[in-house]
Amino acid sequence: MPNAKRGAGPATTPGTAAAATLGGAGSVGQAPFSTANLWRLKRISWVWLGTAAVCIALLAVGAPLNMALYQMVLPFGLGMAILHAASLGLTAARPVAGMLVSLVPMVVMPLVSTPVGAAPMPFSVVAMVTQVLVICVAGLRSHWMVAAAGWLLSVGVGMVANYLTMPQGQTQGAQINVVIFAAVSGGLMVAAVVAQQWQHLRVELAAERTVNAEEQSRRRLAEERTRIARELHDVVAHGMSVVVVQATTAAYRHAGLSDELKQEFEDIAANSRRAMMEMRSMLGSLRHSGEGRQMAPQPGFAELPGLLASARTAGVNVGEPDLSAVDLDGVGEVIALTAYRIVQEALSNVIRHAPGAAVKIRFTTTASQLEVSVVNTASAVGAVMAQLDRGPHVGQGLIGMRERATIVGGSVFCAPTPDGGFSVVAALPLVSVGNGGPGGRTPGTDGNGTDRNGTDGNGVGAP
Repeated sequence: MPNAKRGAGPATTPGTAAAATLGGAGSVGQAPFSTANLWRLKRISWVWLGTAAVCIALLAVGAPLNMALYQMVLPFGLGMAILHAASLGLTAARPVAGMLVSLVPMVVMPLVSTPVGAAPMPFSVVAMVTQVLVICVAGLRSHWMVAAAGWLLSVGVGMVANYLTMPQGQTQGAQINVVIFAAVSGGLMVAAVVAQQWQHLRVELAAERTVNAEEQSRRRLAEERTRIARELHDVVAHGMSVVVVQATTAAYRHAGLSDELKQEFEDIAANSRRAMMEMRSMLGSLRHSGEGRQMAPQPGFAELPGLLASARTAGVNVGEPDLSAVDLDGVGEVIALTAYRIVQEALSNVIRHAPGAAVKIRFTTTASQLEVSVVNTASAVGAVMAQLDRGPHVGQGLIGMRERATIVGGSVFCAPTPDGGFSVVAALPLVSVGNGGPGGRTPGTDGNGTDRNGTDGNGVGAP
C-alpha cells in the first residue's frame, strides 16, 4: 500500500536555522543551506582545481621545453608558456577571450624559436596539446561556432607559420604535424560540441517533462473540480426545485390563505426560479459539450450497499458498515455525497494497490461532525501492484478527497497503519461552511474541489 504524506511543510532543524541565520546576515533573501548546494559547490570546486592543476603542469613542462629545444630567450620562453597555459583557464570562464588569447602564443612562438635537432615544428608538443584542450573546453562551454572558429584559426596559424619559419621549403615532418594537429583537434572539437548539445537536450527535455507534468496535473485538477461543481449544482438545483414547487402550490394545498401570504409565496417562487436560472447560467457551462444531463439522483448512504457489492466482486473483503449510530436525517445531501465519494475512492485504492485485503468501514457522528473511517489490512501483492500501477493519475485521489472535504469545511487524514495497511479518516461537519442550514443542502463555497474519478473508481493514495 503506498504511503501518503500529510500536507505539512518541511521541518526546520536547529542546524538549518543557524545556517539560514548566518547566511542571511550578509544578504536578504539568500537561499537556505542545503546538502545539495554543498555537493554542487564541491563539484564546481573540483572542476576548477583540476583545471588549475592542468595549467600548472603544462606551464611546468612547456617553459623548459621552449628554452631547451627551441632556443627561446627567457622572456619569450617563460612568457609564452604562461600565456598559453593561462588561456586554458580563461577559456573555461570566458571562452571567446580565452580562445583569442591562446592564438597569441601560437603566432609568436614559431617566429622567436630556433629548433634544435628534430624538434617538432611549427609548434611544440606541449603547445599543440594546450591548444587542443583550449578548443575542447570552448566546445563544451560556448556556442559551437566559437570552437569551430578557434579550430580554423589554429590550423591556419600552423600552415602560415610553416611558410614564415621555413622559407627554403617546408619539411615533411612539419606538414605532418599540422595535419595531425588538425585531425586530432577537429575530432575532439566535434566530440565536445556533441557532448554539449546532448547535455542541453537533456536539460531541456527534463524541463519540458516537468512543465508537461504540471500542466497535466492542473488539467486533471480542473476536470475533477468541474465534476464536483456539477454534482453540487445538481444537488442544489434539486433542493431549489422543491422550494419552487412548494411555494407555487401552497395556495392550493392550504385553503384560506390571505392575499399577503399568497403574494409572499409567489415572491418566494419567483426568487427561487430566478436563483435557479442564475445558477444554471453560471454552472451550466461546466458541463462538457455533448455530455448529457445527469437525471439520476446523486449517490448517498442508500447507495452504499451497491458500492460494497461491487468492491466484493473485485476481490475486496469488506463488511457492511454499522449505520445505526448515524442520524441519517441530520446528514444532508452534500455531506452524504461527499462521504460516499470518499468511501468510493478509498475502496478504489484498495482494489488497485491492495487486492484481497480486508477492509473495515465505520461511520460515527457527534453533535456537529460525521467521521468516516476506511481501514484496510496489508496485502501480499500490494507492493507489486503499486509498482506496476505508476501512471499519470498517481496521487490525484488523495488530493481529490481532501478537496471534497475542504468544500464542506471538513478534513481528510491518510496514513499507513503499523501492520502494513492503510487508513483514510474523514471528518465532515453536519453543517456546511457558510450554509447555516442542516446537512449542507447548499454549498458554502464556489464548489471547487477534486477527487481522482468519483464514478469510475480510479485509485487513490498512489505514491
